[in-house]
Amino acid sequence: MNPFTLEIPSLIHQQEYERVMDRWEQLEDNIQPELMRRGSTPFAKWLEYCEDDRKTGSMLSTHVPCTLYFMLNQQRKIIGSIVLNHEDTKRGHLHAGIVPWCRGKGYGTYMLALALKECQNKGILKVHICPNSKENISAIHIILNNGGYLLEEFVDDGHIIQRYEIILA
Repeated sequence: MNPFTLEIPSLIHQQEYERVMDRWEQLEDNIQPELMRRGSTPFAKWLEYCEDDRKTGSMLSTHVPCTLYFMLNQQRKIIGSIVLNHEDTKRGHLHAGIVPWCRGKGYGTYMLALALKECQNKGILKVHICPNSKENISAIHIILNNGGYLLEEFVDDGHIIQRYEIILA
């Protein structure tokens, strides 16, 4: 049995989110996925932005609706987060990040497996994932561990991007 769950952020997560972000922001500037970033936005307003993104995607440059999920362990601690785009975009369906102090422990593989179930529930049977760099070996291993394969490479903003595909049907 998977000891982790994916949950859409809500008010019950506020204290844990604040704890995690306080620590994460001290360690890194480039928090991924981007939707996790809080900036100076109060938590309740951030939740409104997340809700709007689920319905309209208007907060995003792609304008594609998406859902942010927290991955929680059995103690209800946030281990990471993943964004599911409701439609394919140039950068794929899924964007994820594991908190720095939990990386390298296999949690990304669990999170992707859970997200693939959400994709299937939404009728997305060909899932595309584009790691932010072809040097992101850990992300590529996570994709391969979940049945993904390299579909193509393309150039975006001067960088070579790899698109992986996982077929769920």
